[in-house]
Amino acid sequence: MSHLYLYYFYRKEENVTVTAVGGAIHSPRYPSAYPRNLLLSWKLLSPPGSRIHLEFDGHFGLEEAENGVCRYDFVEVEDQSETSTIIWGRWCGQKAPPSLNSKTNTLRVTFKSDDYFVAKPGFKVYYSLLYDTPLPASNTNWEAVTVPMSDSGVGQIPAAVTEVPFSLEDLDRTIAAFDTVEQLLRSLSPDTWRQDLDSIYTQTHIHYRSRAYHLASRHNKVDLNRLYEDVKRYSCTPRNYSVNLREELRATNAVFFPRCLLVKRCGGNCGCGTDNWNNGCTCQASKTTVKLHEVLKYAPEVTPYQRHRRPRVHWVIDEIFLTHHEKCECACPSQPPR
Repeated sequence: MSHLYLYYFYRKEENVTVTAVGGAIHSPRYPSAYPRNLLLSWKLLSPPGSRIHLEFDGHFGLEEAENGVCRYDFVEVEDQSETSTIIWGRWCGQKAPPSLNSKTNTLRVTFKSDDYFVAKPGFKVYYSLLYDTPLPASNTNWEAVTVPMSDSGVGQIPAAVTEVPFSLEDLDRTIAAFDTVEQLLRSLSPDTWRQDLDSIYTQTHIHYRSRAYHLASRHNKVDLNRLYEDVKRYSCTPRNYSVNLREELRATNAVFFPRCLLVKRCGGNCGCGTDNWNNGCTCQASKTTVKLHEVLKYAPEVTPYQRHRRPRVHWVIDEIFLTHHEKCECACPSQPPR
């Protein structure tokens, strides 16, 4: 029985040295159906002072989970050090795992399949180096953070940006200065921006594909520039608000029907990511109009002779005027009044 159990799973462990060239590991026969009864492990080791970046190919497929748990076939990634182990995740099904950056210079990737044949493609994951210490800066004061794979590698991850500023905050401020994807890539990758722009729409390792995202044609894809314009155009805009008439008119001695009315008032933020959007800017009205509304109003009149009597409810039509906002703009402390 012991001999049969050892034969049941094909076990293999392999050590992989991660260099600047990068590379990939994958399930046997990928992208064809992977074999049954496997227990494979790859230990990825990068130089001291570096970490490892993993990017799964979008053509991912393992046996489905049972009650949300990957019990049968799965791929698992662990971050290992001398004192602790971090399990990044265990994945199966049809959705490719997210990319990840290791905490240490050692990752273990484990792949298991049971004796049930499911005719799935398996997985493929690309690995590359991440440096914790700055690399020598170029003349433009940029540094390479993710080292791309060479053409001679087993695979290459298409990437729109292979160089970034010294910190994510610097990159975020840099991105805020551009209005279109083309302008952004022209600045970040002046030598390869055309290829990078095309690669955004032709890469095959996309993790999420919405119904609007088609790989057939670039023109059918999500218009990132339009999405950016929508943010700037509609972040600070007039929108419907319900106002309580007693509070709006400061009439605590009256009752209205209906109790609330819809008015147009400026709302939203000041365009996430645009200049000064988060430095105390407020969305305020730049053009207002006063509109007439007719409502029922009841205001009891109490006379000395009726002080101890219950007042009679007598509604009357009343005309009230409410302010509506037609146009809005962001008012920032650092900007002079217009």
